[in-house]
Amino acid sequence: MTGIGKTTLVKQVYNDPRVVNEFETRLFLHIGPDYTRSEDIMLRVLHELGFVIPSDKLDSDYLENQFSKVLSSQKYLIVLDDVWADLILPDFPENRKRRSLIIIISQIQRSYDYIHTYKVIILPFLNDDDSWKLLHHTAFSNREEECSRELEKIGKKIAKNCEGLPAAIIQVGQNLRGKSFQEWKTLSEKDDPLVITRYDDTPLSKALFFSYMMLHPCLKLFFLYIGVFPKHYGISRSKLIKLWLSEGFLEAGPENEEIVGDTLDLLILRSVVLREKHTSVSYRFKNCRLHFTFRNLCVSEAKSAKFFHIMKKYTDCTPENIRMQQRLCVHNNVVLAFTQVHEWMESVPNARSLLCYGPKQQYPVLLPLCFRLLKVLDALAIRFYKFPHQLLALLQLTYLSITCDRGLPNSISTLWNLEVLIFTRHHNIKLSNNGPVYLPVNIWNMHQLKQLYCKGFDLPPPPDGSHLENLLTVSGVSVYSCTMEVLSKIPKLTRIAVQIESAHDSTETFRFFGHLASVYEEFVSFKCVVVNPNLSSQIVRSVPNFPMNIRKISLSGCGLPWENMEVIASLPNLIVLKLRWYAFCGPLWKTSTGQFPRLQFLLLEDLDIENLEFNRRYLKWVIVRHCYKLENITNQFKNIELLEVDDCSPSFMKKMREWRSLLGAEAKIRSSSTDL
Repeated sequence: MTGIGKTTLVKQVYNDPRVVNEFETRLFLHIGPDYTRSEDIMLRVLHELGFVIPSDKLDSDYLENQFSKVLSSQKYLIVLDDVWADLILPDFPENRKRRSLIIIISQIQRSYDYIHTYKVIILPFLNDDDSWKLLHHTAFSNREEECSRELEKIGKKIAKNCEGLPAAIIQVGQNLRGKSFQEWKTLSEKDDPLVITRYDDTPLSKALFFSYMMLHPCLKLFFLYIGVFPKHYGISRSKLIKLWLSEGFLEAGPENEEIVGDTLDLLILRSVVLREKHTSVSYRFKNCRLHFTFRNLCVSEAKSAKFFHIMKKYTDCTPENIRMQQRLCVHNNVVLAFTQVHEWMESVPNARSLLCYGPKQQYPVLLPLCFRLLKVLDALAIRFYKFPHQLLALLQLTYLSITCDRGLPNSISTLWNLEVLIFTRHHNIKLSNNGPVYLPVNIWNMHQLKQLYCKGFDLPPPPDGSHLENLLTVSGVSVYSCTMEVLSKIPKLTRIAVQIESAHDSTETFRFFGHLASVYEEFVSFKCVVVNPNLSSQIVRSVPNFPMNIRKISLSGCGLPWENMEVIASLPNLIVLKLRWYAFCGPLWKTSTGQFPRLQFLLLEDLDIENLEFNRRYLKWVIVRHCYKLENITNQFKNIELLEVDDCSPSFMKKMREWRSLLGAEAKIRSSSTDL
């Protein structure tokens, strides 16, 4: 990321006396975005070394010969700083007897595997202690007086708010030089220690804005949208993709969903968006975030372009602030309690999105629903006692997320453009009976629906001739939504998450596993959670079939015996297996050769297993978490790429620490008291 200290670090190495003595030739070249061809790099290197190439001999072959001739006899260190273009670098000559070194400094994370040997180093952000040390050194560099304990406490808060970015810490430190205690205190109480806009004349603001301007125009749109979320909001990859598609950035569909996901990855590789938790299927991420500096810039650019506007304070809601805005983002739901704010919001009839990400409210707050062109309404944090019927006039809605104490009306099908429907009850509301609570039968008339999340509700039996032909994902339903009658009317379903409140009627409860196998051959993800499992006895004694080509299975509370894992182990395309909280029970899990032929990710969490004999030589990622009885594990786990062990038995943790020294892969061994 810009300002993290890449160039500063390399310059320290470059100027180290030991490095100076080691290399005959050293070059530190600022490249910038204007260099787009390998020929440009070769010309620049030759020029810096004093070689002038005649204008009539600028063809590639001649340049390559001269380049190789000049460098092959020398031991050189060449630093290419600020590389932007996605260019193929020159073929730097290699002399094995005289090892030379090329260092490339870039914000863009990319592969240089065509270079003979290369290593990528991604600098981390500073921790809180180092952030304070840097801030203290900068702010007090020209002051003789010491920092008082009270000022140090405030300073540490300011340093923490810089989120570990050295350039931000240095700029804040410079701003604080000579300031009074009260000025330090005032800054510590602000959301951000710096304000970043395109008009600031500071090195950091200029560098951040340049990074933004270097994005492809289509990437800028996706980048700006990430600013709709509050600071420190956990932005999930799947939610962001749904919103982007619902906003119409690309038409919804499996292929375009993949394209949008790739777009998000590009923003990560450009170092303008930060990755957080990785997914289990690949090394993509589940969550992302913006550093506060980029978020500042994002919000500023979006507001001036009328792309979105954030409403956090009463003064943010005035007509001059919200007029002509395309998207209104409520980051403090309390502002919706003001009648005047409602009147002002009604003066923005052309708003396309209303996004409410303030803290969840225990009591209902009135939400103005006067936006006839609204496409996206994300109001999961707003509580409604009953479904607001004003919503039914918003015929352009493609994305609706809402929390309501009562059910959906049958007239929900009026919203025939809906592609994503997320509907939940307030967490304090519990059902008084054990029977299913069905969605309205007209849900079967919502033919554009692609994603359905309805925790605590079920799909009703379909009327004759009804289909949900575009529905891909169903989540939050119970077994009553998994009958042959229902599943056969959802032909494109690829993901389902089932929640079972109890498992007293175990035989009938788990029969639906086989229904999936009967209806679908291709399936992406299946998740089943038993909320209140009976831990005193096995819930079900055999595992029904799964769709043959399923890729991901996640089970919790099912109480299955390990002997019946063979059904899952034989699935030819299973990549991810997650077993949580009594999913399987018993002291020993032993697999055979040839089982789990494509498995890459395995999670074992809160299980009573004691011995694991897993006969598979290669796994990408294994997580063992809170398995307190586990004592022994197969030696073949040494061949995985990433092993994580969290809070298991002391003897098992000790063995894993011993293994770590032998593992060629990354290993994270953590306990509640230490992170090792």
